[in-house]
Order: sequence, then structure tokens, then C-alpha cells
Amino acid sequence: MKDFHFTSDKEQAEIEEILLQRKKKQNKQQALFAFIFALVIIIVVLYCIRKVVYIDFNGYVVVHNVRFRASEDIFVYDIYKHNGDLIKPGDTIYSYLSLDWFHELGNINTESEIIVNSRDLKLQYGLAYQNLAVLQAKKQEIKRQIALEDHNIRFGLSDNAYKLQLERDYKETEEELKALQRRLQVMRKTIEESQEAVDRLSEVSAGFTIQNIRNKKKMKNMGLIHYVVAADSGLVTRNWISEYSLVLRGEDVIETQSFDLEKDNVYIMAYVTPDKAKYINRGFKANVIVNDDVEYTATVVSMGARTEPIPEAYRNNLSKNHTAAIAVLRIDPGQKIPFWSLVNGMPVLIRFNNRDYKDVKPDEYMQLKTPKGLDVPEELKDRLYFNSRGRE
Repeated sequence: MKDFHFTSDKEQAEIEEILLQRKKKQNKQQALFAFIFALVIIIVVLYCIRKVVYIDFNGYVVVHNVRFRASEDIFVYDIYKHNGDLIKPGDTIYSYLSLDWFHELGNINTESEIIVNSRDLKLQYGLAYQNLAVLQAKKQEIKRQIALEDHNIRFGLSDNAYKLQLERDYKETEEELKALQRRLQVMRKTIEESQEAVDRLSEVSAGFTIQNIRNKKKMKNMGLIHYVVAADSGLVTRNWISEYSLVLRGEDVIETQSFDLEKDNVYIMAYVTPDKAKYINRGFKANVIVNDDVEYTATVVSMGARTEPIPEAYRNNLSKNHTAAIAVLRIDPGQKIPFWSLVNGMPVLIRFNNRDYKDVKPDEYMQLKTPKGLDVPEELKDRLYFNSRGRE
């Protein structure tokens, strides 16, 4: 009787309310756990299905940009196009001064090519002028002989045969004389232009030093500044130097990317480890994924072009494959792709649909028969010569 407690109706109702709230809370927790568990199961199932349906390869974009390089040692004055500027054919890219002038002036053991050419032109002109005097004398002699032959024919001492031969010789000599006169006229004009170059060189050599190359106005007045002009439309992607810079032979000045993918030689490179080689071959089409919003299609044109080390970000720590074969894909025509996604080195994901292509058997690849070389079965020739346009 000491343990007996009387519970009123009010207390009983409060207890039932507490038990009901606790039960609702447990039901919510169970529902939440069930939802999370079902979601995890669905994600795992979808992941497994995707792994079965699709096969993914890591890769990157290759773009061969146009690089304006110095063909000789130059000094760059003005750069008219900068990073991000659009260019079209005929646009001036930069101006420069060739430093070959100063190389020639600095070497006392050599003579300038301009002076050598000028002297050779004068020598050729002198020799040709002597030939002119010879032809004029020959013309006068033939003319005298024709007059003498007319006198002999008039008195019956000769016939017309020799006279006709003399007249032919006279016409040939006259044409040779005219041709030589035209040649001398051209040579005189060339000598005048060459002499102007010699005079400019003399002005340069007379107290001119390498320190004066920064005097742009003087260089321009002397006609020593040259200009580089664009031959194709594109976008400037990089300026390698600044204005008033010395650039040695072979160094880059400006880099541009053409708007024509064929001229840029744009390709997609895929890392293919040996265990995944059976999922890819020539002619296979793939989806190239840049991000969730940018995706385009490409076609495999070469399998096993070369090998490359797999970047550490793509390596599997549980795998010993640190080197992969490279598969080359060409972008299919007729697609609209953001320009920024086709830059050199852009990482991409290459995805193939396993339902479209069955696993490749070893004999379906390009075969090499030692030591004869390439051995292609007849049924695989169409695939061998397939390209992204579907033409052989």
C-alpha cells in the first residue's frame, strides 16, 4: 500500500500527450532515415547503372595557336594588338627594326651587302654599256654594207641574196640594241635606288651607335622600320613582350588563336589506360564534357597516337598505371561551342556510351605484322580511313 499512488485524470492525459509526441518524433525520425536510406540506394543504383552504360576518360584540349616569332634579331617599337583584341587580315600587329644593320656595321672585317650589290650593279652596267657601243658600230657597218650592195646590184655586179641576208642581220642587230638600251635604263634606275640605300647606310655608319635604336623618329625617317601584318582573323591570346624590347631570333612576340578550328588544329586528347583500351577505337563517337552547361561531340580519329604520363590529379592510388596511351578525337562539325572552352590545355571528360559500341576485340585494332608493318583486314578498312566528316 505504501507504493500505491493515485493518478488523476489530468495527470493521465498529460502522460498520454507526452507519449504521443514522443511517438510522432520517432515516426518522423524513422521516415527521415528511410528517405535518406532510399536516396543512398537510388544514388548507388544510378551510379552503378552509369558505370555500366557509360565509360569515362580524362583528357584535355590541344590548340595550335599562331605564334609570331622573330625571324632575326629585332627591336620592337609599337605593339598594336594586345591580349583579348580581335584581329582581321591586314591589321598591323607590331613594328620593329632589324638589328642586322648593326651587326654589319659592328664587324670591320666584312662589307655590307648593300655596298656589294651596288658595286656589282655598277660593274654590270659598265660592261653592258660597252656592248652598246659594239652593237652601234655593228649596226653602222651593216648599214654601210647594205648601201654598197645596192650600188653593186644597180650595176649588175651582185644579186639580192646577199643584200637580204644583210637586211636580216641589220634588223636583228637593231632589236638587240633596243633590248640592251631598255636593260641599261632599268639598271640605271636600280643603281639610283641602290645608291640611296648606300647613302642611308653611310649616314648610319657616320657616328650612329646601337644606343640610337630607341630614336623611333630617326629610324622611321631613314626607312628602317618594318611592320608585321596579320594574314587571318583571330583573337590575341598572349603578348610575350612589351614595347621597346629586344627580341632575339626565334623568340615569340605575340600569340593568336584563329577562329577557324581547321587552321588551329584543335583536337581532344584522351588518357587511355590498358585496362580501358577495349572501350575505345577509331570511329567511336563521344561526348566531350567541359562542365554541367558545356558539352559537345567528337569522333576518335586515332587510338594509341603516343603515350603520356597521367597527371597526378587523375591517378588512382590503388592502380599501378601511371602512363596511358593517347587517343585523339576530332570535334564534329556543325556545333556551337564557347570560344573559351577551346583553349590549349583545357581539361575535359570524354564519355562513351557502351550501348552504342561493344567491347573492342584485339583483332579490331590496327594490326602490325612483324616485320612487314601495317596489316589491315578488308572489313576494317572503312573504319581505318574514317574521319569526323564521315568521308574517306
